[in-house]
Amino acid sequence: MPDQTPNGLLSQPIKVINVGLDGFANELSDQGVPVLQVKWTPPAGGDAKLAELLSKLGL
Repeated sequence: MPDQTPNGLLSQPIKVINVGLDGFANELSDQGVPVLQVKWTPPAGGDAKLAELLSKLGL
């Protein structure tokens, strides 16, 4: 099992999961950091009332 202490974690290669803005992933990727980009947006486009209605429908 890998060393999970803060110093141990920092001594391992960095791997990043980026959720949201592509710019963050692009900057890291340009520096050779492995990045997994996850396309995500808030439910119902961030409209809280619409998200609540959709949740009642099970969507």
